[in-house]
Amino acid sequence: MTAAEDLWEAVKVSYDSKQLVTLTNIHQRNQTAIDETVGDDAAQGVINLWIAYAQTAYVETDLLHVEVGKRAVIALLWERGGVSVSIAREEWTEVFTDGVIERLKNTGPRARMSPASNSNVVQHSGLLADGTKPEPWADRRALPTGLMPLRRSSRDA
Repeated sequence: MTAAEDLWEAVKVSYDSKQLVTLTNIHQRNQTAIDETVGDDAAQGVINLWIAYAQTAYVETDLLHVEVGKRAVIALLWERGGVSVSIAREEWTEVFTDGVIERLKNTGPRARMSPASNSNVVQHSGLLADGTKPEPWADRRALPTGLMPLRRSSRDA
């Protein structure tokens, strides 16, 4: 089975089949069976849109992805014109635009990935061993003693 078929099966297990009939039979309201092609297409549509909204690939073995995906399939069926009496209307914005899929992002502001490194370098705290902040290189107290000539006035000559 494909990821879309698995997602559609999860939707059918979680939601009332009588109501899925009305959600999937958009043009023929008097049907008595779920239109599997519409359901599979909606599930595939969610997987296709997933990368754009979540900015990560849909992973069918990740239970969080499946749960969010089920809500997204219902939202997509509602968006495409399906109706249901007992299945709560999942708004497109609640799932996609500023909803639960947005929370799956692995990115920060402006859709940039957070920096990651496999380096063994540990960042230094910037404090000396005694807990004081180091002075700039030009500060006389930071320079070793006895290396710089002492200041002499014209009277000393």
